[in-house]
Amino acid sequence: MGDRFILWAQVRSGTPRMRIDKEGLLRPERWPDGGSVVYLGDVASSFLNALGPHAPPEFIEPPGFDEQRWTLAASSSGLDVIVRSESYWGFALIARCYLNRIEIVGERSEVGQLIMDVLASLGHNPWNAAFGWAFKRHTSLSIPEHRVEWSELAEAGKETLEDAINLLEDRSRKLRARSDIVGKAHVEEARIDIARARKALLERNLPSAMRAMARAEKELILADPNTRSDIDEIEENNDQIPYVDLTSEE
Repeated sequence: MGDRFILWAQVRSGTPRMRIDKEGLLRPERWPDGGSVVYLGDVASSFLNALGPHAPPEFIEPPGFDEQRWTLAASSSGLDVIVRSESYWGFALIARCYLNRIEIVGERSEVGQLIMDVLASLGHNPWNAAFGWAFKRHTSLSIPEHRVEWSELAEAGKETLEDAINLLEDRSRKLRARSDIVGKAHVEEARIDIARARKALLERNLPSAMRAMARAEKELILADPNTRSDIDEIEENNDQIPYVDLTSEE
């Protein structure tokens, strides 16, 4: 069981428009079996995308007449997320009258990486409220306090990734000192990807940083004579798997 974090976010857009099936699960708008309409909003959509592969989110509280008022839950990779969408200003005639309460359970470092990804995809600061005094009254926190809550989690995620990148760089230095010619070439490729990972992290582009780190990890495995044969064997076996074209017609 991880830690529990509560964040509040200003909704800027009510889209995407989606469906809820008979089992109360979130589905695409053009779901074949139809279903009731729900407006997910930019914040919830960003969280679900940042979670990565996961089962269809389930609505704990489905919308009624107000299609933007609901509560849903989703889980992936050790993280549990509950998002509640509700109005906090006026008659909720526009999307900016809504906010999201986000509850996340998980390890702080993993939650931080999720927040980094969400902030990068949103393109705006979710703590900047459209109606500041009403947002403060509804959440019992000031705008600066909300900024701290979001920023501290994002910084925790960034520090975890920085530590991982530093470990890769340390491995590359040690391998370079004792590698053969082939190994040194792989070390150089790894160092290029490590630099790319640092740049992506600085730009808060978490997916790019993770991809660059994965490439660097592979190059370091290939740089080490003790592990190079293992990955070569795996790739050779993959090449030997026969390809079957299931699209051809008899």
